[in-house]
Amino acid sequence: MSPSDTASERPSPLRIVGELLFRNWGLKAIALVLAAIMFVSTRDEVTRVFTVPLKVVEDPDRVLLTELPETIQVQARGPWTRINRLQDYDFGVATLNLEDAGPGPLEVDRAAIVMPSGVVLAGIQYDHVDLRFDEVVEPEIVVEPVVEGVPAPDYELVRVEVTPTRWRVRGGESFVRKVETLSTEPLDLEGADHDVEVRRALQVPPEGVVLVGADVQEPMVTVRAIINARQETRRIVVPVVVPQGLDPTGVIPRTYEVRLQGPVPDFRVLDGLVGSIPVQTTVTKVEGEGAGGGVVEVRFGWAEGVPQDLRERLEFEHATERIELPTPPPPPPTLDQPDP
Repeated sequence: MSPSDTASERPSPLRIVGELLFRNWGLKAIALVLAAIMFVSTRDEVTRVFTVPLKVVEDPDRVLLTELPETIQVQARGPWTRINRLQDYDFGVATLNLEDAGPGPLEVDRAAIVMPSGVVLAGIQYDHVDLRFDEVVEPEIVVEPVVEGVPAPDYELVRVEVTPTRWRVRGGESFVRKVETLSTEPLDLEGADHDVEVRRALQVPPEGVVLVGADVQEPMVTVRAIINARQETRRIVVPVVVPQGLDPTGVIPRTYEVRLQGPVPDFRVLDGLVGSIPVQTTVTKVEGEGAGGGVVEVRFGWAEGVPQDLRERLEFEHATERIELPTPPPPPPTLDQPDP
């Protein structure tokens, strides 16, 4: 047999591969499926990391001064088929109860992690911070009203009252210690010429301090501004009109200085009245008769042109003057003239 005949009878590589793939192909397909099932079902456990929110339960008696992480990392271990189907939300939230926490390193209880069925907790990771606390206090802080603007001319702000005068706050002691007063919304007094009473809200206190009380949802106070007219004092010279023949010796003063006191706006009204002297005098003899000797009184009163409302708001201080009149000397005797 020649070499060429031997080569023609030898099977080709493609034929060998075809026979391997397609000979008894049904049994081979079944074996492949069973192998895949066995691979999946017997695969080793795997570990995967999930991100879980950290929920903080506040301590009513203490304020936490440390900034906590918002999330923690949870390591879950289990079969690959189970681990592969889990998402972050399947672990819920991790809870940190500050009532049970003490000062020092942050410790998240492993029991606070809710594990889905079929997996176990392999570990947790989070930022390690030191917990620092501040005791909660509730003092009463002075309320300080805020005013803006100036009253009308001739008027002045006397004082500002607020009710209530104090308001209770709550917060960490170190935060509350920095709050000296609680301010109100501004009260505008521009051009005011009378008392002003309004309701004003309290401004929000600094961070770490909150308002407490029955009206905390709408913290309002009553602010009352007392505005009075400016006071003025004047001194005027009042003439004295002495009835003819009553004071031949001239002991009664012909003028007196009188002090007027009252609100500036009323003085402006008084200045606009007809007549420059608002006070007048009356001289009356109260003891004795005739022109010789006795006692006279000089009484002071408002002039007729001064309205009654101004008389009630303005005042002058000058008591009745009593003056004793001297007896005039007798006239000199008449000399007799000789007869011509």
